[in-house]
Amino acid sequence: MKRGIFALGVLLAFACSKTELTTQSPTNITQKPIAIILDSIKITGRTDTLIISKSFKFTITGYYSDKTTKDLSDSVNVLSDKSNVTINGKSIIGAQSGMAVLNITYKNFTVKDNIYVSEIEYLTVDPKLKSNGKGKIIVPVVIINYLPTIDGVLLDMLKAPDGYYDVYNSTLERSKNKIFGDKVIEKNVIEEGTRFRDYSTNKIEPYISIDVVAYINIYEVDYAKDPDRNGTQIINWNNLFNKINMKEFVEKNGVKEVWFTAFPKDGYPSVLKQPNPTDKSLWYNMPESNMSSPITGDVSNSSRFNNDLPIYSKTYVVYGFNAHRGADTDLHNRGHQIEAQLSHIDRDLIWNNAFLPTSTKKEFRLGNCHWPPNATSDYDYGNKVAVKSDIASYQPSGGTYIDVNVDTWLGKKYSFPMTATNIIGVSNYDNDAQVKWFIYWWQSIPGLNNTIPYNNSTLTNWWDIFYNWDDAIKNKTKLVK
Repeated sequence: MKRGIFALGVLLAFACSKTELTTQSPTNITQKPIAIILDSIKITGRTDTLIISKSFKFTITGYYSDKTTKDLSDSVNVLSDKSNVTINGKSIIGAQSGMAVLNITYKNFTVKDNIYVSEIEYLTVDPKLKSNGKGKIIVPVVIINYLPTIDGVLLDMLKAPDGYYDVYNSTLERSKNKIFGDKVIEKNVIEEGTRFRDYSTNKIEPYISIDVVAYINIYEVDYAKDPDRNGTQIINWNNLFNKINMKEFVEKNGVKEVWFTAFPKDGYPSVLKQPNPTDKSLWYNMPESNMSSPITGDVSNSSRFNNDLPIYSKTYVVYGFNAHRGADTDLHNRGHQIEAQLSHIDRDLIWNNAFLPTSTKKEFRLGNCHWPPNATSDYDYGNKVAVKSDIASYQPSGGTYIDVNVDTWLGKKYSFPMTATNIIGVSNYDNDAQVKWFIYWWQSIPGLNNTIPYNNSTLTNWWDIFYNWDDAIKNKTKLVK
């Protein structure tokens, strides 16, 4: 009997211990649990600056009367006092530059915060655009892409129509991917073009290596009057370059080129088709290439105005790329810049012997930006008719003439990818006769270690002149030693 009573006492003690763990009082089991009340909400994760097209979500924490906290971020409502942000559920997307006041509410609680929306986005440079270290000289480049938008999600068709014949209402993301793909193609092609007479054998290293030191998306710019065309505008380069401190890029980082891509608004059919096209005075464009030099002034394919770009202590070239198009036309602009700079050094040699158009002479030499050796008209890159040319063994007095046609350059295969996304699909530049022509033409230009004879001397490395312009001018370097 005593053993049974002892066992019951242990059982009762355990049950009492379990009851004490509840919110009820041990002396009054009918007392209700104490209510837990939300005392306040606070922003515990915020940002001072939001970049256009970027999304941000506040972290909102609730503080309760029992000293506990709860993440309420998915339960709040967010409103803005201005239209320079887009509210997407609980997230905020930068749309236009300026200050925005955000009201964040949960039940009857409200907190406010200010966010500045910036129009400039500095991105980490993708390794595909960095130098591979193989070139004899490094060419630092700044890439700038102009992407106007109203809501931070879509490209603004009234400021940047995304097609020549039609518009497609591209997202900013699609536009960015298209431009990035083109830049990777262009970098590889430009480097490949400085392999003197390699012709896809991969035995000669490229003379130059492109190194993108800054990749910048700009969502708002100011315009300036185009000195070359009445009623149209160009980018206000002074204003833009001041914003991103281009002077430091050029003078301290040695930047030699700026690749500027935009969807310019001009007299395109897609613009004229729009229901409410803006006034023509708001149209803008940019030169295909534009040089700023404290030594030679503007030596480029533009109309050569010496005050449209800021002038620093070193020369740089701004390439204007039309994003309606692709890598082929971007490389085309470089072809004209090569012609401009080399003919500035020796116009007679370039245009009366090396790059001469086929319409002026029966000998087919190095060709030029518009004319492969077998062309019968401008842009005739795909001509299958073969002609005799010494392009692969060029020397001013005449090399070995062989039959060349489109297959001579289009048939070459290269070790880097040649496909890129575009606005409506994919571009395959491996089948692009123009792009393949540029590689073949540039590899035929006298390069490193050439021994091409000319008037009891030899030709110099023309790429060294083109990419080291200031030194070439100061040292009075010629196309001939």
